[in-house]
Formats: sequence, C-alpha cells, structure tokens
Amino acid sequence: MTKIVVGVAEQVLMSELRVHVSKLDDAEIVGFSESTHELVALVARLKPDVAIVHDLLGPGSPAEVVREISFRTPATAVLVVNSSGSTDTAMAVLEAGAKGVLSTPLDLDDVISRMEVARGWAERMGGLLAGATADVARELGRNGRVTTFTGAKGGVGTTTVATHMAIDLQRQVPGIKVCLVDLDLQAGDVSGILEARQRVSVADVAKVSQDLSTTTITDALVRHESGVSLLLTPLQVHETDFVTPNAVRAILGLLRQEFDVVLVDGGAHVTPAQAAAVEVADEVVCVVTPDVLAMRSFRRSVQAWEGLGVRSEQELHILVNRVSRDDVLNAVALGRLTSGRILATGLPSMHRHLERAVNARNPDEVRETVWWSALQHIGAEVGVHSAPQTPQLAAAPSKRRKQKRKVSEAGQIALETVALVPVVVGFCLLVWQVGLTALAFTWNGHAANAAARAHSIGENPRDAAKDAMPESMRSSVQVTVIDSSSVRVSSSVPVLCPGCASLPRRITQVAEVVKEP
Repeated sequence: MTKIVVGVAEQVLMSELRVHVSKLDDAEIVGFSESTHELVALVARLKPDVAIVHDLLGPGSPAEVVREISFRTPATAVLVVNSSGSTDTAMAVLEAGAKGVLSTPLDLDDVISRMEVARGWAERMGGLLAGATADVARELGRNGRVTTFTGAKGGVGTTTVATHMAIDLQRQVPGIKVCLVDLDLQAGDVSGILEARQRVSVADVAKVSQDLSTTTITDALVRHESGVSLLLTPLQVHETDFVTPNAVRAILGLLRQEFDVVLVDGGAHVTPAQAAAVEVADEVVCVVTPDVLAMRSFRRSVQAWEGLGVRSEQELHILVNRVSRDDVLNAVALGRLTSGRILATGLPSMHRHLERAVNARNPDEVRETVWWSALQHIGAEVGVHSAPQTPQLAAAPSKRRKQKRKVSEAGQIALETVALVPVVVGFCLLVWQVGLTALAFTWNGHAANAAARAHSIGENPRDAAKDAMPESMRSSVQVTVIDSSSVRVSSSVPVLCPGCASLPRRITQVAEVVKEP
C-alpha cells in the first residue's frame, strides 16, 4: 500500500486529488495539512511514500518544503502542484529534490504517471536505506534531530540550559556529533558561557546560504574542547541582517546531515530568524520560570508564532526552570495556563552553583548531580537524550536518595542513642542519690528528736530512734547519749550510685534533751 500525504491550499484541488488517487491501485491518502509547517511535521511522523505539495500552501516556499522533507525523510518522494504555472517555481522545486511537477487543472493520466514514478523511486530508496549500514545511511541522507530552545523572556536560563545539555550529551554518549547554534542575535551568550573564540559566525554562513556546502559550514564551526561544535552569533550588530529565515532553514538543513543532534538557542525575542528555527525544528522547548511575568511573555511568543503559522501551542514543550517548593505557580497551575506540554522534570533553583560556572566560563564547575540528571531527563522527554538509568527528580531529591538519606540518618540516630544511654542512666542515678541523701537527713533528724524525747521521759532512746527510721535503715542506726542534755544519732545513707564520692555516706545529728519541770 502506497501512503500519500497531501498539503494543499484549496478545497477544490483537494477533492480532485482524492478522486485521482482513488483511481490508483494500492494507494491511500493518510494525512492532510493546511500549512507547510504542518505538512513537514506530518511527513516526519507518518513517513509516507509520497508527499504532494501545493505551491500556494505557505508560509514556506515550495522549494524549502521539498528540501526539508528530503532532509527529514529521504525515502519520501515529493510531488509539487504548480498552480501558478511558473517555470521558475518548477525548476526550483526540481533542483530542491522534487520527483515531479503537476500542473493545474489536474489531468488523470498525468497524475497516474507522476505517481508511478514517485512510488517506484520511494520503493527503491526505502529498500536501499533499509539495507544500508549506518555510515552509508548517513551519506544517503539520514540526519539528526534539531531541537530549538527559546525563552519566555530574558534571564530565564535558555542559553544555560541549551549549552549545558549539549556539553552533557557530548560527554555521556561516546561518538555522538553535537552542534550548538546560537541564534540569539540580540544577546548571544554561548561564547561567554563556554569561553569560545570565533573568527566567523552564523552571519558569514548566511551570506552564502544560496550556495552552501559541507566545507563552507564546517569552516565556520568552532570546535570546543568538550567536542561540541559551535556556530556562534556575529560580533557586529549590523551583520545580523544577513541571518534571514531562508538562510536559517538552509543552515539547519545542512547541519542535520552532518550532526546527530543540533541544539539551537533561539533567545527570548521573536525574530524572523528565531521563527524559522522554531518552524523547522523537530521539537521546540520553551523555558519559563514559575511567575506571572514569564507566562505572560510566553503567551506573546506563542501568539506571534501562531500568527506566522510556524508552530502551534499544542506542539510546544514547556520547561519550568528555578523550581522551588515555595512557588505559588507549580506545575499543575502552569498546566492550566497553556495547552502546551509541561515537561515532567523541572530544573531546581541553583543560582549560586550556576553563577560559579558562568563566572569561570566552565559548565563543569556545576558539580551537583541533580542538575545534570535533570537535564538528561529533559533530553529524554524531548527526544534529545536517551533515558537515564537512574531516575532523578530536579525539584526535590529522588525517592532513592531519600531512602538512602533516611537509612543514613537512622544509623546515625541509633549510634547517638547508644552513646547517650550511659550518660542518661548515670545522670538519673545521681539525681536519685541526691534525693535519697536529702531524705536520709530528714529521717535521721526525726530519729534524733524521737531519741531525745524518749530519754527525757526515761525510755530507751535507741528503740525510739529505730522506730522513727524506715525499716531498711534501722540496722545502721547508732544512738549515743551525751551526758544528760543531748542525744547523738547517726545512720548510713542508702547508696545507689557508688561513684558519688562527694556525697556523705553517714549522717550524724544531735538533739537537745528537754527536761520537763
């Protein structure tokens, strides 16, 4: 079954194509689109055998659409419907890689003939790509992914995220080819973050975008010590005028063929160059912070992109940076403010750690694993990075780390408890001993008074003293009559804490004998 995707600007033409395709054997239209951007995205997703492009579809030109489809899905044959009848248009699309041109009004025989040629070419190319090695497949046109990062407003961390993700991806995946393009033409900071020196810029490449070659663009790249290739912004402001949307599309299209991953820092301002990067990207990540101003700026950018027809809000990924537990606008609240997809992983607020890396112009100065793990998860969500083996949340420590910390803290608490037990027990014994000594003083004084009273009335003072003492202390009571005017009583103090040497072991008290008149 031959799968066909159609992008036309007129309903009458759509109806004619339906009728003509129905006359073909084993052919089916599997998708329709109403803009060049939607058509390119639909072809990339469905990978049809044939794509039919109307020259009046817009906003992109037919040649740009043909070139972009050829870059993304090299096994798809492209036919162009030339309603204007322009010879220049026909020549441009054929040079871009179209396999045929259909004129209006459509002729059934012409459609069948062009479709058979396109279908045959797609089958041969598909078989060739399926059996090719990785190196041969790359030469035949298989290419990497383009991911564009934009900021809701200045200062939300777009450049930092794009730069650090490129560095980490190059470090984590052996042999991968990564290119980072700085398209923030007003305030490009990639060279500042990575301390890269440049001789040429994206503006120099844009000047010759009509005749680009691999050699031309390779000469303009800066090879960073990390292995990432950089295409930087021009140093002179007036040179930014050369970076047109057509130039951006051509540059990113060629970079697709040379690199596995192309990351674009699109900046926070909607410009024609940024809009082109948003249009041709496989995925677009918009960096926001959890505040009203950022979301308001994000809304203005989305309205501009939708007005230009380059990308709808539903196709965007929204990355929340500087996540904190104190945020009023959490991920759930932000999800109610946009129809885009809020990424499950947010980036924590790490201003001091990132400031150190920026000042040193070295991303490796960020040594907190939670930052790099979060970037890997974000890359996996948008298709840039493979899923990390160990999950890690950015806004808070992962469950595994929490468990490790709980185990560590539990062990520490257990050790501290064991060490404190003897101290607590000793302290309790000391307090108890002091209390017993105080009670012994009281009982001994009471016994002395009882002995003196008994002596004054002619009774045995020893028996009176023992009767006044607790039974456990009676055996240690000693009574001495001092002449006839006083009685001395002593007794032993109960010992619970043998180490309490400073406390008295025996108590002696004297009571006066009162003579009755």
